[in-house]
Amino acid sequence: MDLLLRVINKETSQEDFADIVDEYSTSVYRFCRGLTYSKEDAEDLFQETFLKILEQPNKINASENPKSLLFSTCTYIWKGWKRKYARRSRLAPVGTLDESATDGCSLEENYMEQEENRIVRALVDALPEKFKIPTILYYTAEISVSDIALSLDIPVGTVKSRLYKARKIIEKGLMEYE
Repeated sequence: MDLLLRVINKETSQEDFADIVDEYSTSVYRFCRGLTYSKEDAEDLFQETFLKILEQPNKINASENPKSLLFSTCTYIWKGWKRKYARRSRLAPVGTLDESATDGCSLEENYMEQEENRIVRALVDALPEKFKIPTILYYTAEISVSDIALSLDIPVGTVKSRLYKARKIIEKGLMEYE
């Protein structure tokens, strides 16, 4: 905690930063999890995002939308990781059947649902980056189209178009699996 207090300057108080973490931590973590598909990598990305923001408190004050700043910083860090570890293959997580609660559903239904989720994740992961990032922001992190446009610094219409095209690509991929 002492390190945090030393890094925070006069422009951003400890309470302000704590409020930002409290308010946006859930959606940032969901976004990190959607980008990485790994709990450990998502936690690392989440921590690096908030540390990067903590290192630049003047950006928080200058930003009219701290949520947008957080998502764009997270995306920037993730892209850096992706470039750095381009040769390392990432495995899509495949959960065991024990992970899902069997609330009246048969074992076969649970398996089919998990398989469908795995296929959708693989299709989303295979999307080009310009479609993948808005899709994850919109569906996983539940960010509005206007906030995505602010985060990615593109027009709202472009975000809508990319989401539409991503849905069509995923639908086509699901049809091929059937």
